[in-house]
Amino acid sequence: MPRKIYKLCVSYDEAGARLRQKVAEGVKGASDFVWQASFRDLESAELPPGDGVVWVYPVFMQTGRTVTETLPELLRSLYAERGLSPALEFRPVWGAERTWNLGVWKSLEKELEQGASLLVVAHGVTGRELPPEPSDFLEHSKVWLPKGTEMALAYFGVSPSVEEVLPSLKGKKVLVLPFLIGEGKHMREDMPSPELAARFGKEVKILPPFGTFYLQAEHASRPAEPEGGAEKNSDWPDMANLEDVRAWYLRQFEETREELEQIPEYGAMREGAAPVIEQIAKAFAGVELGNGIGLLQADYRDMEGFGEVFRGLAASDERHDWTKLTAAMLNHCFTALCFTDPEGYRFLVPAFMCCDLRRRMWSYMEVTCSEDFAEWGLEATALLSADQRRAMEAYVDFCRSCREEGGEDRKLPWQWN
Repeated sequence: MPRKIYKLCVSYDEAGARLRQKVAEGVKGASDFVWQASFRDLESAELPPGDGVVWVYPVFMQTGRTVTETLPELLRSLYAERGLSPALEFRPVWGAERTWNLGVWKSLEKELEQGASLLVVAHGVTGRELPPEPSDFLEHSKVWLPKGTEMALAYFGVSPSVEEVLPSLKGKKVLVLPFLIGEGKHMREDMPSPELAARFGKEVKILPPFGTFYLQAEHASRPAEPEGGAEKNSDWPDMANLEDVRAWYLRQFEETREELEQIPEYGAMREGAAPVIEQIAKAFAGVELGNGIGLLQADYRDMEGFGEVFRGLAASDERHDWTKLTAAMLNHCFTALCFTDPEGYRFLVPAFMCCDLRRRMWSYMEVTCSEDFAEWGLEATALLSADQRRAMEAYVDFCRSCREEGGEDRKLPWQWN
């Protein structure tokens, strides 16, 4: 396994700086340093060291040539200037996130007047397949927003455009949500004007760009600050105190459980998933953790916790029955597969896959990897039997049929050989 993982958050420009800072805070471990940069003026000096693996978090609303081609090429070029060639592991674009939407939808519901329509306007991509993130957001919005809310999607520069979609909306009042990170050219020049709306008998209200709207919604949902000299609760436990760390995990799991239960689709098994779950359960039946690194230890390791507390958490980890790992535990410790060992991977991976197939996995988790990570992946999966590998292949095939588990640049480790 690579000896060091660095984290880099990249926005397109400084219009996304506030959101980029928020994302960096979210991915930061207890003792991490998270590097931040803007794509438009990215320089070599802003990059993390190149002696390990760099996890790149694109603070973009949707996938496109900049994220999939130009940014990776630029990063490799800048590292090459320093004689370095680190493995670059790209996380999903911020706009593909599932769990942040809750506050956004609550704020949208407040903004929507009776009978108003919602129009989401996103970047178009000339000559290429339209990115999935805007339409995915709209599909999830149908679950969260009031039943019967009319929703539509339009694009800048390609069809269907605002001019094409606006006349077809039934509502006289139209709430426009720009599917953008921050203020920029599209916000200044391409939003539907009152004159355009009036031409079709409509009234439009234009919301802030999505990234800004999210930050406003997130701020509005925060609990009030304690008055006077009251002590504030820390977001992190005392990393040197085993009992404090254990108690912190219990609190985190309870909070995660409550958040998950607010998601309307939570627990509604994916259509056609039952045979795959059965195959996984059969292939991994009786698998125990043994002396491996369990869920809590792996998550604590992600926070760069080691020593006596790390060893002490072994007693709190489920070691005999992976089906007892709850959705709340798995969602909170969603990076565990990256920080466990081969015994732990064999024990944890069926729990993660079944949780996802039962639509209980709302944090980002994947079992495929890029070619740069194939060597590490082969080590992590070294203990899997032929049946267990076939079960993982069935899971990946099912997810790909739902357009959810990587593309041709991501495979199961043994598929790279």
